[in-house]
Amino acid sequence: MADVLDHLQYLPPAVRKSKPTLLRFNPIGIPYQMAALKLIRKGHDYSKDNLQILLSGSYGSAKSVLLAHLAVTHCLMYPRARVAIVRKALPDLKETLFREILETLEGDQRENELEGVYKKCLLEGRDYFVNRGRASIKFRNGSEIVPIYWADKNYKRPRSKSFSMILIEEGTENREDDKEGFDELVARLGRLNHVPENVLVVATNPDAPSHWLYDYFIGQDAKKHTNRHVFYSRTEDNPYLPRIYIQGLRKGMDPKRARRYLDGEWIELNKEMVYYAYSTEENFRPYKYVFDPRYPIRLSWDFNIGIGKPLSMIVFQFIDDVFHFGTEVVVEGMRTLDSLEELADRGILDLETPLFIVNGDAAGKHKDTRNLRDDYSIIVDYLSNYKRPDGGPIRFEKFVPLANPTIRSRHNRVNAYCFNKEGERRLFVYEEAPTLHKGLRLVALKKGSDIMEDDSKHYQHVTTAAGYGVKAAEKYDNPPEQRTRVL
Repeated sequence: MADVLDHLQYLPPAVRKSKPTLLRFNPIGIPYQMAALKLIRKGHDYSKDNLQILLSGSYGSAKSVLLAHLAVTHCLMYPRARVAIVRKALPDLKETLFREILETLEGDQRENELEGVYKKCLLEGRDYFVNRGRASIKFRNGSEIVPIYWADKNYKRPRSKSFSMILIEEGTENREDDKEGFDELVARLGRLNHVPENVLVVATNPDAPSHWLYDYFIGQDAKKHTNRHVFYSRTEDNPYLPRIYIQGLRKGMDPKRARRYLDGEWIELNKEMVYYAYSTEENFRPYKYVFDPRYPIRLSWDFNIGIGKPLSMIVFQFIDDVFHFGTEVVVEGMRTLDSLEELADRGILDLETPLFIVNGDAAGKHKDTRNLRDDYSIIVDYLSNYKRPDGGPIRFEKFVPLANPTIRSRHNRVNAYCFNKEGERRLFVYEEAPTLHKGLRLVALKKGSDIMEDDSKHYQHVTTAAGYGVKAAEKYDNPPEQRTRVL
């Protein structure tokens, strides 16, 4: 096997005229392949942490070819290594990644036999042994490739196993409940101390940004993990694909599908986004907001609670016709008093400001089964009795409409502040309001409705609180004769 490794040089691009195999694989032609290989083999300090990679590839980007090359070379380089090849269903795994690995191993030998030429390469039965029924491979040096799958919901299958490399194909076919299997696998990476290279690679076509893989590798929280990396690719980046094939793909797709599957964008296809004007690049600010002591601090609630529907509130300022959503309180099972105590614990009620302004859901004025008193009575009593560190009270006003604004008007105003036809952006979300950021990106309309939001998602409710705040702030800042204040 050392002889084979000696031949794993990056060969000239002309070699890629035939299907890539162990000796013929050449990553130079496809930029992301070379970049990923350099990071895995030379660019990561494995003494600090394992390496986690998302290959976010479009159609025809040769992700499986790279995974197969990684699996085989990892096993050859490190005796007694263990590689997990993963897909949701075992039959699919056999037809895709496992077959690609066999092609990688067998391709050169078949060509040599046809040419009547002997070259140094691996031989099944001499250097590696294949169990096609189980989709497993064992190498003479003790390394092995084993399958993991969980279409049967057996997410504990990886337990009692240790891996030095995990390769997951078609990652986005795994929905929210399948993340349990992913977590079980990640927990078993890096336990083979004799193997220095500990890598997780997930290969997939892009999906909707609401998919959990987006949050794990691309979303704001992912930026806190320096061992997570994403490599993007477009179909056109693969110079070995016939142009006519790419043209046929583009002709057969609507523009949004082409953006996802050919241009590699994580975008929603099937649902209409409510806050379509919101942009992560333009409206989100990845740093903490510093509240301006010269202006009021506004508190806006949505009281619609239940399983998956957390009571949600947002803290913001409205300065010179610009909204700054600085922080949030979104906790499952939380009630109104809990949210007030959370504000106090964070020191928000001790901030310097001329006035706190209470906004939110007009339905909070009514008693319900959650409280003996209505929500705003609880808020007013708490704020009235609150003492600042100097012993003094806080100044506040309650400004809540007799009825909530129409849903469409709330959506329209938030979108207009996100981006208007004059090219202005007057609404910004900061890093301490991550649920609002997620909601403004992902909230969609309920199936079959032209107006109603899908409120089954936990992040929808804080966007409603923000919408109430936007409408109330506009009205509050109008001249007194044009507004009606509810005290």
